[in-house]
Amino acid sequence: MEKNSNITRGIIFLCLVSCFGLVVLAQSTNSGIKRSMKLENSENYIELEDGPLFKVDLRYATTNNFTGVNLYGEFSKAFLHRDAAKMIFAATKELAKNHPGYRILVFDALRPRSVQWKLWEKVKGTPQEMYVADPNKGSIHNYGLAVDCSLIDSTGKELDMGTPFDFFGPLAQPKLEDEMMAQGKLSSAQLENRKILRHAMEKSGFIQLPHEWWHYDSVRRDQLKDRYRIVE
Repeated sequence: MEKNSNITRGIIFLCLVSCFGLVVLAQSTNSGIKRSMKLENSENYIELEDGPLFKVDLRYATTNNFTGVNLYGEFSKAFLHRDAAKMIFAATKELAKNHPGYRILVFDALRPRSVQWKLWEKVKGTPQEMYVADPNKGSIHNYGLAVDCSLIDSTGKELDMGTPFDFFGPLAQPKLEDEMMAQGKLSSAQLENRKILRHAMEKSGFIQLPHEWWHYDSVRRDQLKDRYRIVE
């Protein structure tokens, strides 16, 4: 009787372990979906959707990025904290005043810190390290308060900004634009396209990152921790 009881308890224990393992696996497999649902149900985050204002091309949810890897898995929606979202909607209005039909092309928005770690592992110890925030400190993207973007015109064509998104080099750096122009590496048309984007974003309160023409912060780093929570 004692032996049969032990066997029964053992079978029950193995079943529980197996079921628990399946639950963990499901949570891991669907983490992108669960994270998306959590953000959708939060009043703090707004989704930027394809439509008359935006074109969403979330590059880290594809292989079309500098890593060549889909880093987001099933997480494929562009969210911003409501404070940053308010500003980017203002930017679309500013853009429409001077360039009717233009839309903001969103490459990246809220980036969970779990993805920041993946990016960091790709660049750590390389010259590209300066372009990716250390996840120990966190990126402003990790708070949903930064956006990577470009523009598309009224025909749906992406504007030529002189380099692709996530091109890590001097040609992509706004602080070096005059130098790049003088060397003939950046054309006046490419610079004008950057200025169209920059005007709309800065007019709405965004801060241009000095070494990436596509990156805009809605707050300064010293404002983050006291006012906002990082998204893991």
